[in-house]
Amino acid sequence: MDRLTRRIATAALSVVLAAGCSGDDDGAADDGGSEPSVVVTTTTRPVETGSIDVPEVPGTFPVALPSLGFGIAVPQGWQATVLSAEALERLDDAALATPFFLEAARNVEATGAIFYAAGVDDEGRVAELKIDVQADADTTSEAVTALAQAVIDGGAVRDGRLVDDDPADDLLRVDFRVEQASADDGELIDAYGSQFFVVDGGRLWSLIVTSEDETTQTALLAVFESSLVFA
Repeated sequence: MDRLTRRIATAALSVVLAAGCSGDDDGAADDGGSEPSVVVTTTTRPVETGSIDVPEVPGTFPVALPSLGFGIAVPQGWQATVLSAEALERLDDAALATPFFLEAARNVEATGAIFYAAGVDDEGRVAELKIDVQADADTTSEAVTALAQAVIDGGAVRDGRLVDDDPADDLLRVDFRVEQASADDGELIDAYGSQFFVVDGGRLWSLIVTSEDETTQTALLAVFESSLVFA
């Protein structure tokens, strides 16, 4: 976690958590433990986790969204939003530390994802988290493995490989390389990517993590895999 703290937590970005639900205007949870309503713009203010107990991870803050059915630890200094029309509209009126975030969030929403988070390290390199879920999905081992293999076979990634240390954990991961535009100058570069497929009852969750730095990617995978919890 030391490397993650140096590369990401020191980026001095505002934390933006737009949950797209009713509540008070400053984003604080009410006495009933509801989700943040609009925007949280500090990296030090504790975030109410409601009924979801997100594991504590140094250098992160908990994001718990019972209405979406999950919680996860996100690195300090990142921006994060629920991908709903209301949340994105509120972000449109917010003073974001990184203007690219809203456009990126809208692009991710168009893919059907429900949550997006991103951060920039002290060298200007971007890392992202995208979360989607399928309800009543085919969650058999064969079906999930086929989806993971399709990521490799689809042609959009390079050097794809399945990572499955313990099938009993109902988690399958694909590691790959992908070509994307650099956040610095738009030049195409190879980025590091991973996609988690996680079975939760009849739901199949997909988490896509990408980074422009290998060390950051390794640290992020450890954070997200260890902190993801479900309602």
